[in-house]
Amino acid sequence: MSGFGWSPRKNVDACYSRRSMLETATKALVTIAATTTTFSSPSLAAATPTPQELEKLQRGHARVQYLLKNWDSITKVCGTSIMSDAERKQVVRTEGGGGTDQCSRSPLRVQDYMGYKSTNDPLFKAEKLLVRAAPLVDPDNFETYLDAVERYKEKSDQTALLAYTSSWGEANPNGGKEVIDDYLDQTKRQVEESEQLLRTCLKYLNLDVLPPSI
Repeated sequence: MSGFGWSPRKNVDACYSRRSMLETATKALVTIAATTTTFSSPSLAAATPTPQELEKLQRGHARVQYLLKNWDSITKVCGTSIMSDAERKQVVRTEGGGGTDQCSRSPLRVQDYMGYKSTNDPLFKAEKLLVRAAPLVDPDNFETYLDAVERYKEKSDQTALLAYTSSWGEANPNGGKEVIDDYLDQTKRQVEESEQLLRTCLKYLNLDVLPPSI
């Protein structure tokens, strides 16, 4: 797969838990934040996200809401002649139509909204931004926030994996339109859970939830 689209890669050491990574990074940031209040070092202050960076989380969440609200129209593309070569190879023909004006299922469009397609996506590596934002969370909610960040990362990764897998469903043995539809249903459920977890993170960061938009 080309570009920044997500595709399965070799797993990292299973013993290295994401939870430990998040907790270690966040505890370090809490220490930095405390030190910054004393020494006012610009380099240390840069560790905490700026309002502009935090706005990416809000805009990214708005895009995920838009994806869910317009799921069918976004994951169904008609007129594949205007698609890129990569997308054209990874769409699935729906019933009816033909030629260059056929309608196709394009599961990879989901990655566009989840931050797995481009470095310009608001949610590109959002979990790292969420970790950096941890010092802004009420200490009483610190562990709960970390758990939400961890689960959001897991769900969004699973979403990208399912979208990638479903994009090749018809080409695989025993594949077909029904297989694609099943994978897309699973993908949508993962997106719904990701949206709720990201919404929870915004709540802990005292960030407003924006209306659905692209």
